[in-house]
Amino acid sequence: MSRRRAGRKEKGEEVLSLSLEKQTVEALVDLVDSVELLRSFLNDQVVRDLSGIMGSVFKLVNAISNTDLVEIFERAVQDPDLDKALLDPPRVGFWGFLSALRNEDVQRGMGIVVELLKAIGKAAKQ
Repeated sequence: MSRRRAGRKEKGEEVLSLSLEKQTVEALVDLVDSVELLRSFLNDQVVRDLSGIMGSVFKLVNAISNTDLVEIFERAVQDPDLDKALLDPPRVGFWGFLSALRNEDVQRGMGIVVELLKAIGKAAKQ
């Protein structure tokens, strides 16, 4: 983006002319369209609803960030074996699943999932 000052004045104001690339203008038009859509969508009830939802999301993010869960997931998704499995997923049948239960890492992961399910179940009672 380049800026040039035209150096002339209209009604006591200096005019500034801009030269923008086509993609930039299209992005600005999309942005203005999005803002207009939001403006027509938002009303008092929607704002109150969004406020309540976002408050809950922030509480959840704060609670999760105070645990090791985020670090565990971060390390898990960076595992090269997971990358390989995502590119070429292995087929695992019933017996393959049962034999995977002998793996210590699978057992540890299942332990985390079981404890998470217990916590969700306990919270659902309240």
